[in-house]
Amino acid sequence: MKIGTQLILEQEQQDSSIRRYRCRIVELKGLKCYIDQPINIETGRTQAIPVGSCFSGYFVDKDEAIYTFTTEVMERKKDNIPMLILAFDQSKMKKVQRREYVRVPVNLDISILNLNNPLKPLVTVTKDISGGGVAVVLPPDHFYEPGVSLELILVLSSGDRQIDYIVTEAETIRIESSNDKQVLSMKFVTINENDRQRIIQFCFDRQLKQRRQQMNI
Repeated sequence: MKIGTQLILEQEQQDSSIRRYRCRIVELKGLKCYIDQPINIETGRTQAIPVGSCFSGYFVDKDEAIYTFTTEVMERKKDNIPMLILAFDQSKMKKVQRREYVRVPVNLDISILNLNNPLKPLVTVTKDISGGGVAVVLPPDHFYEPGVSLELILVLSSGDRQIDYIVTEAETIRIESSNDKQVLSMKFVTINENDRQRIIQFCFDRQLKQRRQQMNI
């Protein structure tokens, strides 16, 4: 962990729904973690959080691993910016998995432009996605050789009113048939690391949601 790391905080509500917040680490001192004002991911607005509030959360570190933790709001502090001070024992964090292995099935809108033949972009949907690449559904009349460079515009919608547009360059790997459809697998070649982290967090969120749904069955 370091200053500037983005944290996702989750709090279970009385109706068993999960409220999620996004914030960044401003300072670390011993067993205290100073964060900027958390933003409610659903509303996109900051929200007053009482002292004593408890959260579970996670973050992705520089080595591409995901860590989960539990914490409590100890106090508020107003310096150059409003901050919350969290109780935070790094020795109790749990490593979940390396993020390059997080791949989830999901249908997201995506636009594909062939850099060697910049004609009208192909608009289609993803089959699955991870921090390292994406698989998309191809129309029957489309074909790409392995090693072709493509520009992608991915619409990353998490269903909580937040939409991110990810622009990246990818390289084709292979085309396979799946349920009578062509599926093109690609790996990201040039991608902003902040965008990669958004994708990883999106994938991790989807996994958590799927696990909760399975537990409720």
